[in-house]
Amino acid sequence: MKFRYLLTGTLLSGAVLLSGISTYAATVETAGVAAEGITIESTEASSDQAPAAAENNTHIEVDENAKIPDGVYAGSISLGGLTVAQAREAINDYYKNISSSTFTVDANGKKILTTLDELGFTYDAGTIVEEACTIGQCGGLISRYKTLMDLRYDKVVVPVTHSVDTALVTEFVKDKVAVADTPAVDATITRDDNGDFVVTPHTTGLTTNQEATVQTILDAVNNQLAANMEVKATVEVTEPTCTTEMLEAIDTRLGTYSTSYSSSASGRKTNIAVAAGYLDGTVLLPGQSLSVSETIKPREPEYGYAIGGEYLNGETIESYGGGVCQVSTTLYNALLQAELEIDTRYPHSMLVSYVEPSFDAAIATGSKDLVFTNNTGNPVYIASSADGATLTFSIYGKEYRPSNRTIEYESVVVSRTTSTPKEVEDPTQPTGYRDVKGSNHDACTSYLQKNIYIDGKLSETVRFDTDYYQASQQTITIGTGAATTTTAAADTTAAASSTESTAAPTEAPTEAPTTAAPEETLPEGVDPPEDDE
Repeated sequence: MKFRYLLTGTLLSGAVLLSGISTYAATVETAGVAAEGITIESTEASSDQAPAAAENNTHIEVDENAKIPDGVYAGSISLGGLTVAQAREAINDYYKNISSSTFTVDANGKKILTTLDELGFTYDAGTIVEEACTIGQCGGLISRYKTLMDLRYDKVVVPVTHSVDTALVTEFVKDKVAVADTPAVDATITRDDNGDFVVTPHTTGLTTNQEATVQTILDAVNNQLAANMEVKATVEVTEPTCTTEMLEAIDTRLGTYSTSYSSSASGRKTNIAVAAGYLDGTVLLPGQSLSVSETIKPREPEYGYAIGGEYLNGETIESYGGGVCQVSTTLYNALLQAELEIDTRYPHSMLVSYVEPSFDAAIATGSKDLVFTNNTGNPVYIASSADGATLTFSIYGKEYRPSNRTIEYESVVVSRTTSTPKEVEDPTQPTGYRDVKGSNHDACTSYLQKNIYIDGKLSETVRFDTDYYQASQQTITIGTGAATTTTAAADTTAAASSTESTAAPTEAPTEAPTTAAPEETLPEGVDPPEDDE
């Protein structure tokens, strides 16, 4: 049996009597009737199955002039009494007003503006209107009657599906919101003319949690949609790596050491001052390491280095950076006093004059370096001074060792063979001719030993690696040929043996003393071959 119900607006033709409720009008014709507005057709196999079949097999045709029942809303928009066309226009106007209005993201006080249109806002007005039209028009007679009666006392809200493009929101947060982030700035420390430390306080940074901010925008659009919306970005405070409090803890000189270079040539003095300057003021945080060779830059003129003399294969050569090994050696001894962790250290190939055996630390680009780590648990500050005569390094930090504990280092020489000059007679040179090349360096095997004292009594000894220093021999060529009419007895080259030693550095319980090694005795401007960069 076929039923056709004429449903125009909220008016229904015909009558159906229901016990205990008002009369419901409807026209029922077994052949069907012509209708305007919304036409609902239902096909049933038998009259007793009609209600269920009508619920499940309903086809709706919507006329643009059909009116929506009173009490029907699309979100907050009242559609009651509007035609389909009017309802669609009302919905479009409403959402276009919202999507084109300003959408603001507050990033810790900084306002970033956009619109929902720019974030890919979408909605489906057609689906909303179609669903609104079906209210009270679908289902069996009783179901439809009940819905229409309910609308007299309460409203029915059609949910509105709308969204923004997550990819566009993510891009907006990254490119427009997060760019307002401010990085944290570390505290800094310097020394004034009186040697006192001056700390510049740190500042915290602000970082946008981009994932959380994207979700905040999506949630606001889904749950609180309105014109001229404003949401807060999720902004997190970031702490600097080096804080004011960390640097203010630097109050003790943990170790210091000095060597002399007053007799060095001008170029070598320049190189020592330049390399020491690159290290001066360096702050190492707990766990940080430092490479001396990298820190003092390539030994080239563009970095301030000059020509300095040095030894290579027993002979004197001129090269940029000659003298920097005295810088690494002096720093090494200050580090020993401060008891920082030494990761990498190399001895020279030959003995040097400004420290005892095994107290040296050679550097050579690509092959030798001095690398150490701050293992004190607090920042350390490296200070250097090079006044043209004395080179000094000091390590400052927070004292971390017991006051009743002291240390001292000693150079333990296992074997040492004295090198003496070799004289060579040259009959092609006249009598009185004398040419000196190279210098004498003893062959030496040694190691460094650390003695630890508690309350003045030796508690522990620590032996460092064994070092092997090769010998070099000075060659003196003497002329034995016939004397010439002119006397040529002047030396063409002068070089002296470098075999002096210096006392091992010591440390006081609360502050390591300044320990200076004796003046070097190498020829002016000359260093071992490790200084050849």
